[in-house]
Amino acid sequence: MSDTQKLDKYFYQDTAAPARPKSAENAHTRLIRLAKLLLPGTAALLISLLLIFPKLKQQTYDIKLDITRPKSGELEKLHMEKTTFYITDKNNRVTNLTAANIDETSPGSKLIKLNRPEGIIPNGDTTWINIKSPTGFFNQTENVLRLTDGVEMFYSDGMTVNTFETKFNFTTSVGSGRSHVSGQGIFGDIEAEGFDLYNKTGVLVFIGPADLKIREESFKSEKQ
Repeated sequence: MSDTQKLDKYFYQDTAAPARPKSAENAHTRLIRLAKLLLPGTAALLISLLLIFPKLKQQTYDIKLDITRPKSGELEKLHMEKTTFYITDKNNRVTNLTAANIDETSPGSKLIKLNRPEGIIPNGDTTWINIKSPTGFFNQTENVLRLTDGVEMFYSDGMTVNTFETKFNFTTSVGSGRSHVSGQGIFGDIEAEGFDLYNKTGVLVFIGPADLKIREESFKSEKQ
């Protein structure tokens, strides 16, 4: 009987856990209390983020679409910056025209809007006209250039003509305008209600009523 008790005592002593120090118990207790305080707050924060995050993600996505989404027809229209192009008339004379930018008015329309167009149009065989305006339109189908919003034309012989709107037909080599015209040249000044320009012959015809003021020195022989 005594041998059995000794054996039991032997096995219980080997398998029993060592006694935990009192300081370790206190640290363990404090850790458990701290976890009980922090875990509910952390869980509440995570739940709040899960509820808010999808809304924030969706809102950012919507704003991005509003900024980057192209307008209807925007990609189909022609747009070019700082453009130089050339127009050839029926006599194979070339007009050199530049613009700050050009835009097709609608997809496939062949009507091009020009911002600040400026160029040189041959006028006759030896003369030319420098033209410029704030706005212009070139119809590729009709081969017609229309300038508007204040047109300035400077002739190589020294005359300047200003009008509100004018057009040049490169198929017929004729330019025209039917708004008020004011001109200044070596011969004098002129006011008229329109003009016709024939590029083939270089003739400029003013449409009346017209008021012409001739300078006295233009009648001198050395000016003739």
